[in-house]
Amino acid sequence: MTDEGRTEPLSVYHALDNLTTGLDHLIKMVDDRGLGQLDDPSLIGFMQTFERVRNRLSLIDHQIIVDGQRRDLPTAMCQGSMRRVLTSALSLSRSEAARRVRAAEAVGPRMSMLGDALDPVRPRLAAAQRDGQVSAEKVAIIARALGQVDRRGFDPAEVDAGEELLSERASVFPPEDLRLLADRVIDAINPDGTLPNDQLNHDRRYFHLRPTKDGAYVGEFRLTGTAGAKLKTLLDPLARPRLDPAGEIDARTHGQRLHDAVEDLCDRQLRAGDIPDAGGIPATVIVTISLDDLINQVGHGRTADGTLLPIATILHLANSADVIPTVLNASGAVLDLGRTRRIASRPQTLALIARDGGCSFPSCAHPPQYCERHHIRIARRRAEEKREDTHFRLRATTK
Repeated sequence: MTDEGRTEPLSVYHALDNLTTGLDHLIKMVDDRGLGQLDDPSLIGFMQTFERVRNRLSLIDHQIIVDGQRRDLPTAMCQGSMRRVLTSALSLSRSEAARRVRAAEAVGPRMSMLGDALDPVRPRLAAAQRDGQVSAEKVAIIARALGQVDRRGFDPAEVDAGEELLSERASVFPPEDLRLLADRVIDAINPDGTLPNDQLNHDRRYFHLRPTKDGAYVGEFRLTGTAGAKLKTLLDPLARPRLDPAGEIDARTHGQRLHDAVEDLCDRQLRAGDIPDAGGIPATVIVTISLDDLINQVGHGRTADGTLLPIATILHLANSADVIPTVLNASGAVLDLGRTRRIASRPQTLALIARDGGCSFPSCAHPPQYCERHHIRIARRRAEEKREDTHFRLRATTK
């Protein structure tokens, strides 16, 4: 100890070295099948003890963050916040760094302006984590829930009672059940204000889907409660485990089953034919492929957004959905437009998509789905004819 009664910095490193040495020893024993010497009850006991040790490691995270904020480490590191310090110094994701900072604010140590030690904001939850009974995930669940009612207008005694109840149950409830219990506690404290903000969810809704270079699709979304409930209702029956033709148990993961359920849902909708128009024709999957490749069943076709599909996939889709391959000959010829018609027919529209590949306006990248057929006029040089030949081009509807 120093004269001020504080721990010397080197002793902290010494303790960390001891922890590292002990952990290395434990890992070696486990690698050497040391767990094989335990019977089932002993193995369960080892798991529980090790989990409590893991949970207590978060106490060090809290103190690191509190000390970093106290000495204004973000300014010294040229970072805007302690969260940014963590992402920079530890290569953490922004979400994980934010979770650690929120946890430190809720259950980490505090100090007054005069330097006196204060209890954590959530003292009961902090005590449960110090005993190793509560994981970092459960701390985040409880802290986030109580944060909704820990403000003016709510009874502090009820908030404290809610914290005590949730902290006690956290040691035995899995995270999913703990979330449900937390929702009920918050409902009891604030029965009129815990319904989701429908307008906020409506404003935050989005759905992004984009093709990748290898022919797949990736994306992300945030659905409103109504849209999410509808989608879940449709997907759940289709995503149930099935037996394969050989009678074997379904080996697909849950995520793979959901993916296949989405594809199944799309197939059903395409077969039903009740789909909206896009660019003046019924919404369809348009694949462009050369005539030779189609006849020989080789190569790839290209969808309207540029995604490459192997011929086997195209033929499979053609058997179960309204997929129209637009075949080009060697010269890329398309249907001509008679002078008596000023509106392109459906076959001519498909031919325009094959020829133009999207909006024909220079530098415009709008895909065919967002284009309408517009005619262009080409005046003949022969003045005696005094007429114009009308041809069509795809032009984006926004132009």
